[in-house]
Amino acid sequence: MPPHTSQPLTDSLVAAGGHEQAFDVRTSRALGLASRPGRLIFATLYALMSLGVLPLQTAGLWLSAVFAWELASKLVLDRVLERLGNEAAITAYGVGNFLGSWVFSTIALLGLADGSPIGVAIATTWLGGAFMNNFVYFGANRRLLWTSLAPGIAITLIGPTLAHGVGLQSTLISAMILAALVAAQRYALDHRAVVRQLADRQVAMVDLERKLSIAVEASGDGLFELDLVADELHANPSWLAMLGYGPGELGPAIAGWRAFVHPDDLPQLQSEYEAHYRGETPHTTSELRMLCKDGAYKWVLSRARLVAQTADGRPARMVGTCIDISTRKALEHQLESARDLAESANDAKSVFVANMSHEIRTPLNGVIGIAGALARTRLSAAQREMVGLVQSSGQMLERMLSDILDQAKIEAGKFQLQTAPFDLRREIDTAAELMRARADEKGLALRINYAAAAGGLFEGDAVRIRQIVSNLASNAIKFTTAGEVTVGVATRGRASPGAPATVTIRVSDTGIGFDAETGARLFNRFVQADGSISRRFGGTGLGLSICKSLTELMGGTISASSEPGTGSVFTVELPLTRATAAAGASSGPELDAGTRPIAKARILLAEDHPTNQRVVQLVLEPAGVELTVVGNGQEAVDIFRPGLFDLILMDMQMPVMDGLTATRAIRALERQAGGPATPIAMFTANAMDEHAELATEAGADHRICKPITPERLLADVEAALAAGSGAERPRERARRV
Repeated sequence: MPPHTSQPLTDSLVAAGGHEQAFDVRTSRALGLASRPGRLIFATLYALMSLGVLPLQTAGLWLSAVFAWELASKLVLDRVLERLGNEAAITAYGVGNFLGSWVFSTIALLGLADGSPIGVAIATTWLGGAFMNNFVYFGANRRLLWTSLAPGIAITLIGPTLAHGVGLQSTLISAMILAALVAAQRYALDHRAVVRQLADRQVAMVDLERKLSIAVEASGDGLFELDLVADELHANPSWLAMLGYGPGELGPAIAGWRAFVHPDDLPQLQSEYEAHYRGETPHTTSELRMLCKDGAYKWVLSRARLVAQTADGRPARMVGTCIDISTRKALEHQLESARDLAESANDAKSVFVANMSHEIRTPLNGVIGIAGALARTRLSAAQREMVGLVQSSGQMLERMLSDILDQAKIEAGKFQLQTAPFDLRREIDTAAELMRARADEKGLALRINYAAAAGGLFEGDAVRIRQIVSNLASNAIKFTTAGEVTVGVATRGRASPGAPATVTIRVSDTGIGFDAETGARLFNRFVQADGSISRRFGGTGLGLSICKSLTELMGGTISASSEPGTGSVFTVELPLTRATAAAGASSGPELDAGTRPIAKARILLAEDHPTNQRVVQLVLEPAGVELTVVGNGQEAVDIFRPGLFDLILMDMQMPVMDGLTATRAIRALERQAGGPATPIAMFTANAMDEHAELATEAGADHRICKPITPERLLADVEAALAAGSGAERPRERARRV
């Protein structure tokens, strides 16, 4: 009775793609040869068991016949089958199986003929096993199946008759044995179905492994398996090629794998492995440098996962991949270098802009200040017209300079909003009134319309809101030759203090307008409608860009709508918060009964530029100010005594000692004397926000930016004197004037 061997049969089915192919005699014969030792062992066991009912001579004779048959089939049948084609081999194989089945099944015939229970049991078990194996091994070929089954079926029918004659008992014994034949058939069918499923799965696994292998090879990723117990690394050819080695060049296992990791990266790699061992990460992800064959290091991205542990729970095996990221790392280094270069250039630009601002504002202060002082004297009509032209040109230059500075601060990300309570209507009126003179010069009507709820106190940056309104109104006046410019203000939201509100400012004109293409790029830097307009109307093209940046910094939006020849409408929406009445809002401190008037005020001016000294003298001395002028910070410190001056105007950049150092020295003298602090206003051309912060840190209370007009200088000095009229002024009251 040949034993069942499923693995060779499974292999044969896998070779056929998971399904039965045309019967192959040589494959079947190979299975038979593989099971030959098992058949001989079973035959020996049954021969021994049959001694209970058969004579020793009979059992020995049968066992000898079995061994003789196996020897003969090996010597004769196998050689014959090798020479024949498949069909002829099937016929020869069928004849051999028929004869072999008679030889093997003779023990069953002897047992049935004996008729004893032991004999019937021996026959039944032998025949049942034979039937099952025949279906399993030869079920794919009916000819071989029936030539193998025929001797067993014949013995099943003849054997009981020899013992019991023709009758009911012999018929029942035959029927019961044949029932085993039917059961064997069903088992064989189920077995073949299971084998087919297993074969299909194995084929799928083989196909998946093939696809994965192709994918890995195509990707160029290196695969590695790390044996943590033996501390060895096994790598595929791609991993080796990544480091410049050929297949097998480092041997089957790499014992000193840590030597391939850059010493600076090894602690981080070990830390990530330990975190993964503790279950803190699903896998490791490490960017590290690996030593190549040529001695250079290459950046790789290594990912690995623990796949096995020892019996006591220690990490045993990891599997991972390596990807060459040296190109990406080189690009990152280039980008970092470019970023550092850009930051250096930006810093240099900021320094340049600050220096240019100072250098331009200093002479511009002389132009505007002297022109303003001259305008306050008795002049003829022609002279007054010329002075007016100088003043307007200076103011236009100052405005362009301010736009450039604002744009530089916005680009550098250093622009900061100053939020405080303010009166919306007052600020809009102030911004619009600055443009009224220009509108009157062109014969344009400038109208300001407020909705019913568009008033009251709000929290926001009043200076920047005025700047937006001034820029939009100035732009509208510039591009309008006839008609009117209207500034409309409306609000949405509850009017209660602390409630959020949306302020809408709409500036419309009856000017030249623009088309949709121009509108799409109008808020970009240095953009106007076209080159001809730039030549006709002038301007830097920064105004609208700054309006957009300021609006967005406040969390608002700005938009424009227009058609050529019909005028334009610019709409700004700002989210603000209504302020409480107690907070108050004012554009500057108001004088009260206790405020010292500017007349007879004792003011110290520390200024190194002779022109600026003369401008301040021309403005303040006619107002009755007792002005003391020094040329640097050291002279200011030397002449200062607590209580000697009501106000100090301190330039920031001066020789010998700068204004910041001098301010700190004066504050130190005041602390030693224990008296009240003298108001100090930085009178400077350094208009950047960082300069204001430096001034406040040094101890300055106010900042008056150059260039100045006589009116603004007088107003700023009065405001500084008013703010300093208290006995003790907290440093927190420091603000920009």
